[in-house]
Amino acid sequence: MVETIADFFDGLSNGQLWAGALVCALSASLVAFWLDRYQGWRRISWSEVYNGPINKHINHQPPPGMWEIHWQGRQISEGSLVMLEVRNSGVQTLEPEHFAAPLAFTFTGKRVVHFKVRDADEPLEATLRPQVRVPADAEPADDTRSGSGVGVRQATVRAPSGQADTIVLPAFTLNRRDWFRLLVLLEDDGAGSSAKPPKITADGKLKGGRVKRTAGRARRRWATAIVVTLVAALSLGSGVYANNESLKLDATCSQARRLTVTGSTAFSPLAHQVKEAYEEQCPETDVALEANGSSKGLEELRSNTAAETIAMVDTVAGQEPEKGLDAHHVGVIVFAVVANQSLAQDLGPGQSLWDRGLTQDQLGQIFTGGGFRNEDGRLAETPVAVVRDYGSGTRDAFEARVTGGKGTTSAPACADGSTGVCSVSSTMELLDYVNRTKNAIGYAEADALPFFPNVRTVPINSTPPTKENVLDGDYPFWASEILYTREGASGLTLNFLDFLRSRGVSKLLEGRGFLPCRELRDSKVGEMRCDGD
Repeated sequence: MVETIADFFDGLSNGQLWAGALVCALSASLVAFWLDRYQGWRRISWSEVYNGPINKHINHQPPPGMWEIHWQGRQISEGSLVMLEVRNSGVQTLEPEHFAAPLAFTFTGKRVVHFKVRDADEPLEATLRPQVRVPADAEPADDTRSGSGVGVRQATVRAPSGQADTIVLPAFTLNRRDWFRLLVLLEDDGAGSSAKPPKITADGKLKGGRVKRTAGRARRRWATAIVVTLVAALSLGSGVYANNESLKLDATCSQARRLTVTGSTAFSPLAHQVKEAYEEQCPETDVALEANGSSKGLEELRSNTAAETIAMVDTVAGQEPEKGLDAHHVGVIVFAVVANQSLAQDLGPGQSLWDRGLTQDQLGQIFTGGGFRNEDGRLAETPVAVVRDYGSGTRDAFEARVTGGKGTTSAPACADGSTGVCSVSSTMELLDYVNRTKNAIGYAEADALPFFPNVRTVPINSTPPTKENVLDGDYPFWASEILYTREGASGLTLNFLDFLRSRGVSKLLEGRGFLPCRELRDSKVGEMRCDGD
């Protein structure tokens, strides 16, 4: 009942609910415009875009699917990856003279290993380029090239009491509504609990303004919040309550104590988040996650006739369901063609590989070892095509939906100096190989790129892998995620499936290259939608 009411209010959010508050909203907008336009306040808004663990160990063992991040040859122990968005949300361009105190971010209980500035223009990126000071027994945190940063104050890491937990940014210029992101690599400082995400605080002063944290994207000004508040006040309290209730993580626990979730390496990072959330709700339950490929997941499900087991399988449209098993469609995984940035030959705006991409026919030629005639000059050299091993659902999706069934009958394992087509056994191996191998090209889930600086996404038929393009049917590289169980599954297996398909977990997985069934209802591709939706 609660979920039905929440879905009802979701439907109203596109227009009907706002129509009843039009007069009030227009009045409030005039007030907000006057306050925003003529008060002349300077303001920096910042928000957390991502804050998640890496290299987390449970009982001294890394969980399946967790990334292993190394910095300058050293594995980051009990680390975190944080992305912050910083935006000029005031009404004036910020200049260096407007800063009464520098903008700084502190990550309590963590040590800053390194950070990068993203989505900034070149002058701003140069100004904020980090010079990280680390303990004397570690290697230098940044390679300062000869002549770089001359005459420019650069961002640093402050080290109070010997702990570098704070990023201090120099005064900078930022136009109205412009923004940039900080991608920060952290590790546990040994004093706090690494199981908890770091507490993030900001410091700094603006003359005639302020620095403010926002709950979401920092676009919203406080004047706009007046409009949102007035309109929200006109909504029925029961709708708000129902929506909030439907987003709560609420698991049904079982007397069974162990569940094995096995299969797709593409879905395993998402399944790991669900596993941790479920175990937090049901602390006596142990969910074992095994990322070993779709086909091996099915083999394990069929062989474990007594144990509680779920197989994760990347499935392409038209593929026959597995006989003797129950199939549970949970959503769609979005994949991307990825390449080492050295592969492209930039010919100007709108003409590079990263803008125009490759056609499905060209990709078919590349991944069968033949390459293709590079008449337009977008590829600098013949690429090294990296494929997944047989049994990989990602590979099946690529060959079925992108290359039209074209694929190599066999491919040697990738190694230094490989040419033509070579293979790897997991997503992380593929991304690592493409990241360090000149002219390499491969494929992986679309959200797996943040810490591979030399890897870029290649559009297919000039279309990038966005949610909108997938739902409109313009982007072809996706696969349905099917969770298989034995027929008539119940108890812990069914409880975990219900938890994974809940609205709260769908929100938890939002923006991770996964589109749950609820988001597929309006898809223009009928075969993409889940049964019953």
